[in-house]
Amino acid sequence: MADGPWTPGPAGPVSSAPQGVPNNPAPRKRTSVLAVLVGVLLVLSIVANAVLLVAVIGMATALGGSLGGGGIDDTYLERVVHRGPSSRKIAVIRIEGIIYDPLVASVQKKLDRAARDEDVKAVIIRINSPGGYLTASDMLYQAIRSFAQETGKPVVAAMDGVAASGGYYAACAADHIVAQRTTVTGSIGVIAQYFFLSGLLQDKLGIRTVTLKMGDQKDWPNMMAADMTPEQRDYIMGALLEPGYDQFVEVVAAAREMDREKVLALATGRIFMARDAQANGLIDEVGFFGRAVEVARERAGIEEARVVEYIQPFGFLDLFGVSGRAASLLNLTPDTILSLVAPSPQVMCLWTGR
Repeated sequence: MADGPWTPGPAGPVSSAPQGVPNNPAPRKRTSVLAVLVGVLLVLSIVANAVLLVAVIGMATALGGSLGGGGIDDTYLERVVHRGPSSRKIAVIRIEGIIYDPLVASVQKKLDRAARDEDVKAVIIRINSPGGYLTASDMLYQAIRSFAQETGKPVVAAMDGVAASGGYYAACAADHIVAQRTTVTGSIGVIAQYFFLSGLLQDKLGIRTVTLKMGDQKDWPNMMAADMTPEQRDYIMGALLEPGYDQFVEVVAAAREMDREKVLALATGRIFMARDAQANGLIDEVGFFGRAVEVARERAGIEEARVVEYIQPFGFLDLFGVSGRAASLLNLTPDTILSLVAPSPQVMCLWTGR
């Protein structure tokens, strides 16, 4: 055939694929199995945390939890220590750690709870404390003693590891004292410790303090002074330590029905193990907590009893490990700051050997 002019055919798609090879679409990207798994776990985690948060808020609200961490002040839960009839209960109230005002307030509220509960037939004060502030120890003693006198319910003191100084002071309010074989008790006496900053401030920091006063004894003792003079020592001893010591001795003598001279012979600040304390008349008997329960039951005139312990309700700040005492330090009022940087003289019923 003779060559003629070229005539274009109908328009169509132009393919770069070789002739005879099908033109397939580009493959889709596969989603990673690991990415899907991570996504699912993330969603589940968000849902679980949301449910947990709602549950926690509901629990804190139901139990009186608040940002203050204390819950409803007058509400305590009962933890059953020993099963028995609910109409005959023995309430356990703990005194643990340093005795200071918040501890006294807590014990007072628990005593009030036990006083109002007609099913509570006796109270056990369980002590594990080296003591604390003299005034707080005396307040604790008075609170327990008033409870016993006003309600007529027997009070038994059960000593754990340590019930010394202020801890023993509080135990004297009980009708009967039971100490474990290894309990450290006694330490009848008072102590006051001070520190002086003048050397640090002036010699190390170049700061000189100036005190203006009306009344010679107004600043005794003065932590900004170089030291305490003999006259100042005699003043502090006579004004604070001697009255506090005499009060402690009188409490022990009255509670243990001992002559004052005999108590004075024991009131040297020395500590006693349980056997020696019993031999010297400071406690009634040596035994474990179970024995204290038996004594409480006998004194209440009941054969069986449910033993319960009052515990603090769950507080919101407990979620973050913030205790009630630590939470109180968050309240940095001028008085709180002053007590931290310039502590006033305090007379303590405290065994410092712990």
